[in-house]
Amino acid sequence: MIRKRGKQKRRLVVALSDLHSGHSLGLLNPAVVLVQTQDDGSWIEWTPEQTDNQRYLWALYTEFLEAVKELAGSDEIVLLHLGDLTHGIHYRDGLIPDTGMEDQRAIAESNLLPWLMLPNVKRVRLLTGTSVHVRVEGSNEARIAYRLSRALPGKDIQATHHSRLEVDGFTFDTAHHGPPGGSRDWLRGNVARYYLRDRMQIDRRGGLRPSFAYLRGHYHVDVWETLREEWQGHTETAHLMVVPSFMGLTWHGRKVTRSEPVVVNGLYAFEIGEGQCRIHPFTRRRDQRAQESL
Repeated sequence: MIRKRGKQKRRLVVALSDLHSGHSLGLLNPAVVLVQTQDDGSWIEWTPEQTDNQRYLWALYTEFLEAVKELAGSDEIVLLHLGDLTHGIHYRDGLIPDTGMEDQRAIAESNLLPWLMLPNVKRVRLLTGTSVHVRVEGSNEARIAYRLSRALPGKDIQATHHSRLEVDGFTFDTAHHGPPGGSRDWLRGNVARYYLRDRMQIDRRGGLRPSFAYLRGHYHVDVWETLREEWQGHTETAHLMVVPSFMGLTWHGRKVTRSEPVVVNGLYAFEIGEGQCRIHPFTRRRDQRAQESL
């Protein structure tokens, strides 16, 4: 059981990514209500039936949300989504039947709603994703941020391509695209470590102190690398998280990963208080292989 530490006010930063709303392997809130036009021009409300994978993901999503809620108590939660909030219609294989782009945006909004209904979630940032998934007459993240901010006027909800966010003395560099996980299991994190050092150097060259955490998505993998360096007489520690998705393994994913057997889903929570930031990964591994004894 996770218990709140101390009585001093804290803030939590929660980073999740790649919900791919609208795909049959992406996240689907079972309470979402869509609108469908009938042959006679009238409309009806309907809800897509969850697939087995969507039932698994939704149970995991709500489990982790409850864990974060318990960790936060009454303290503020800053919510970040790191891109690919929708799946888009460029790749049509696997889309939820009888849905279009407007339905995907509605599903995405419904997927975020359990977080937005928490009274201590006051600030939300939606990072834009890959163009084939989210760029339809502009950015889906921008459209969703606009609609949610109008529906929930007490919340600060915005979309952005790339942001450097300061929260109580800790800086988070947030964007969708970053390093891959690695070409081999024993090389996992190597490219990410080089990427992290590069980003730290870029910030220093620009006169900025490196961020506490560089948060990325896109690759549907879980990578956490930490770099500790001496610089101008003091020690700097920075983290890079490639945050996993809430999506299963598609045909395309199976191809590009050369048949990756395990999918990791989840999110990261950063607990800030008393001048410290504690990192809480909420992730789960799931073996995709059929187990048989012949």
